[in-house]
Amino acid sequence: MRVNKLLIQTPLFFFFGVLATFSLEPYKIYPLIFCFSFAIYGICKVSNLKEVFYLSFSFAFGWFFVGLYWIANAFLVKSGFYIFLMPFAAALLPLFLSLTWCMAFLFAKLISPKIGEIHLNTIILLSIFEYLRGKLLNFPWLMPGSFFASDEVLIQGFSFIGSYSMNLVFLIITILPILIIKYKKLSILPIFLLLTPTVFLFIKSYDRYSTKSISSYNENHLINIIQPNIKQEIKWKKILKLDHHQKLTNLSKLKHNDNNLLSVLNIWPETAFLGVYPRDKSLIQDLSQGFLNPKKNEFLFTGTISNYENNYYNSALLINSKKEVKNIYSKNILVPFGEFLPFRKILPRFDFFENKIDFSSSYQINPIAVNEYYKFIPLICYEILFSDLIFKSLDQDTSLIINITNDAWFGNTIGPIQHFQYAKIRAVEFGIPVIRVANTGYSGLIGPYGKVLKKLNYNKEGLLSFKLINKIKDTMFKKYGISIFIIIITLTLMINLLLKFIFLKLEYK
Repeated sequence: MRVNKLLIQTPLFFFFGVLATFSLEPYKIYPLIFCFSFAIYGICKVSNLKEVFYLSFSFAFGWFFVGLYWIANAFLVKSGFYIFLMPFAAALLPLFLSLTWCMAFLFAKLISPKIGEIHLNTIILLSIFEYLRGKLLNFPWLMPGSFFASDEVLIQGFSFIGSYSMNLVFLIITILPILIIKYKKLSILPIFLLLTPTVFLFIKSYDRYSTKSISSYNENHLINIIQPNIKQEIKWKKILKLDHHQKLTNLSKLKHNDNNLLSVLNIWPETAFLGVYPRDKSLIQDLSQGFLNPKKNEFLFTGTISNYENNYYNSALLINSKKEVKNIYSKNILVPFGEFLPFRKILPRFDFFENKIDFSSSYQINPIAVNEYYKFIPLICYEILFSDLIFKSLDQDTSLIINITNDAWFGNTIGPIQHFQYAKIRAVEFGIPVIRVANTGYSGLIGPYGKVLKKLNYNKEGLLSFKLINKIKDTMFKKYGISIFIIIITLTLMINLLLKFIFLKLEYK
């Protein structure tokens, strides 16, 4: 009977996970977040650890499988042999990530008695494991708390408590119906203790949104972002490299001309410069010819590949109007299987992994000074997902975050949309404008309140010009960072212990 029951329940919980993803961008069917309520209630209800595993895994797999399906699109770019890896990419990553949620549910079941506070244990442990997923596995993509980024008011909560704490807020909202319906009189106290700070956060978010200042600009500094829309299938073809560079140069020449400007910063996407620095250093002279005015304080910030001491890096160069490389930044957090092959000592025995070169990590990040007027934090690709990376790199003079990327691998899917959304979250968290420059889109300027001020859609080529936007006063998250999450989790654990004592007293009275 138990086997038959599981045969019915596991597809149902998978379906809950699938439906829950449609509460996020770009679908935004908000009531579907309560699929989490059904799933958490159902999983916490069963007593058998085997059932907990199957049901939690099914729910998590539905969430990650549908939410991350677009990653498999990368294997369609280079067809032939690589296409056979597509099903593995579509299934293995969601499978691996699903195990983190399974562990949270299993631990919650092991430490909880058969009373109401099991749900509180569950959401606390889920929040902790989501933090560990981002910190240890370097893949904080598709966290439940990203739900709040879809709304201009609710997204302001990130400025106070950050993304990891917003996961907990999301889960608190999803278990409230369970406490109300299932535990009735026992639910009054936990609802008060959990709902009060949540409501206060939303009030503060609305206050921040309603009293926000109109974005102000520094009229003396111009920024141009170029989206060339070069398809990944042809991007690295040798016979087309000069054409690609010419396309970038021509688009850059469309910039606004103003003799009163103190500086001009042109930004190209990730690996836009198709040479290897410094081996192809001479190409920079030709690359920037015609649009970098030597008489002006003008710069080009472009992605490239660099090579030092036989190590290859995914890098970005800041080039001045004299065609000199003023600064170089190399990526810190690499994409597994995309930029390096885990367990390479084992895998080379297979033919299809031979002759592949891993990128190296730089292990450091410093703000780049364009000139004496402003600095920016450089981020490449999915580094925009890591708020702790930004937090430890900021200084008081940092006024901008620039994220260059190439999402052409994933086509016109929800992947680039999700990626752009994380840039909005970072802007709100730190109260610093974010400029995102992508090869095929989405590129744009995001203000410190998360509002998209300028945008180029997917599969469009073009140039966006705008004056340097000013940052606002420091946010609470910018001041305290991840310590806010630690404090909130600690307080929630204390509330849980208090409720455990009260529940036990009431239950055995």
